Amino acid sequence: MKLKKAKIVIKSPLELKAEWKQAIRGEKKSLQQHNVVIFTNLESVAKVFSKSRIEILQTIVKEKPHSIYELAKILNRDFKNVHTDVRILNEIGLVELKENENNRTGLTPIALFSGIELDWAA
Repeated sequence: MKLKKAKIVIKSPLELKAEWKQAIRGEKKSLQQHNVVIFTNLESVAKVFSKSRIEILQTIVKEKPHSIYELAKILNRDFKNVHTDVRILNEIGLVELKENENNRTGLTPIALFSGIELDWAA
């Protein structure tokens, strides 16, 4: 299965409020598309997409590690920090965490997208 690129969109709170109103009135079917992550400012994007988190995403796509522990070993980083970063990427919808059959090896991080596009003119 070929992965799509995730689209990072920056919208003002006013734009988001207007879209919610359209959805409530039935003028808009969905507020968010499957491959779109919405932020309200560029500073938030910069906090979430730190250099280390981008490196994690690239490594998951390229190396396909079987666990977060293996990912930390590949990156030569502390497990706890990698685990925290992977959880954040999971919460915003860029990485899926799948339980391994052998629960002793933890969770497998799976990239949901092959890359990221930033749309800050939206």
